[in-house]
Amino acid sequence: MGNFTTILMKQASSLVRKTPVYKKGTPFAYAPKYQNSVKQYSELLKKENIIPKEKIKQTAENLTKDDLKNWGKVFDTKSIQLRFFGADTDKAYHGSPFSFSSFNIEKIGSGEGLSKRGKGIYLFRTKRNAPYFANIRSKDAPIHIGSTKPLDNPQPTIYEISGLKNLKLKKVSSLEAKQIASNQDEFMKLHPDISGIELDSGEICVFPNFISKIKIENKTPLETFITQNKDYNFRTWTTDIEKLKKLTT
Repeated sequence: MGNFTTILMKQASSLVRKTPVYKKGTPFAYAPKYQNSVKQYSELLKKENIIPKEKIKQTAENLTKDDLKNWGKVFDTKSIQLRFFGADTDKAYHGSPFSFSSFNIEKIGSGEGLSKRGKGIYLFRTKRNAPYFANIRSKDAPIHIGSTKPLDNPQPTIYEISGLKNLKLKKVSSLEAKQIASNQDEFMKLHPDISGIELDSGEICVFPNFISKIKIENKTPLETFITQNKDYNFRTWTTDIEKLKKLTT
C-alpha cells in the first residue's frame, strides 16, 4: 500500500493548500475539480481489494474537507483500513519467526514475547507490520523487544488469516487494551462472548479460547513476501540494507 498512501497524502495536502474555500463538512467529491481525486482514490481502493466494489464510490464521496485537513489520520496506513472499511474484510496478517501450519496456544508468547495487549494471537488488518514481527527474532531485526532473544535459525514467515467474521471483537483504545491486559482472566470471565480486542490501528489480539475460529489461508517466507510486495510501505523490519535492496529492486 506504499503507492496508495503516498499518492493520497500528496493529493490531500495539495488540495488543502489550494482550495480553502469549501465549507467544513462539504463532500469534496461534489466539486468538479475534485472528481479526478475521487476517481483515483476509488481505483486505488479497488486495486487493493480492501472493500466491496459496491461501497467504493460511497466511501470516496463521503470524504470531507475536514478529513483532508486531517489527512495524516485519514490516510495513515495504520488507520485507513479500520477507519473506512475494517468491518468489511475477513482478512488479516500475522508475522512470526516460526513456520507452522496452525496456531498452538502453548506457543503464545514465543514470538515477540511482550503481550502488551494481553495473551493471545496478534493480527493486523494490513500487511504493514507483518514483516517486522516475523523478523523480530532474527539477528538483523531493528530492535529486539519482549522476553525473547535472537534465534540462530529463525524461519520468519507471513501468514494470511481468515475467520475474522467469526469473531466478536471489542473495539478499544490503547489505554483500554492495557487495562484489559492487566486483568485479562477476569475480563474473559465477565465477557465470555468477547473473542478478543481490536484497536483503531487495526491491531487485533484474539483470545486463546477463540483461536480455533481463525484459519491460516496462506503462509509465505518473509523474503518471498517482501519480493512479492516490492512497492509496499512496510514498517522497518531489517537493518540489513543490502538484503533489503536485493529484495526490492
